[in-house]
Amino acid sequence: MKKNLLYLFILICSVSLFTSCGDDDENDDNKANVAGTYAGNLGVTINGQGPISSSQNIELTSPTEGKINFLLKNFILQAGASGEAGQVMPIGNIKITDIDLVGSNGNYTFTKKVDKLKIEAGDQAGIDQWMGPGLSEAGIPVTLKGTITGNDIKLDIDIPFSVLKIVVQFSGTKK
Repeated sequence: MKKNLLYLFILICSVSLFTSCGDDDENDDNKANVAGTYAGNLGVTINGQGPISSSQNIELTSPTEGKINFLLKNFILQAGASGEAGQVMPIGNIKITDIDLVGSNGNYTFTKKVDKLKIEAGDQAGIDQWMGPGLSEAGIPVTLKGTITGNDIKLDIDIPFSVLKIVVQFSGTKK
């Protein structure tokens, strides 16, 4: 009798082990893995003049599934008369949050329109005066559009600011 109870106990334990190791776990292959730092080339065109180009990093974070946050940190525009490097103009941090991410399997698009974006002061050492916070006190309209394909990103930021039509284009690769 004890032997039969032992076999029954082993059988019950075996069944519970095999059912807990089933292949019914969620498949994470379709989850967006876009968060990270992207290094690339940033070009700024003002009223069709330029572009003024520089190497830049952007950061994407993913606070929840299907959403991203965008950060262009310590943005400094070097504006010359013909688009070449010249006068240094520290702008600040451009931060856009709660952006819908659409797509799957490494191919994503995103668009976000902000009616009153406020640019924050940067924190780069040696720069005390950032222009962005003063220029965007009341908020400026900004539209961000982009695509992510694998580890590559391309995005446009349109900024119709006062009489200026500012277009920022970034193309980069995830570090």
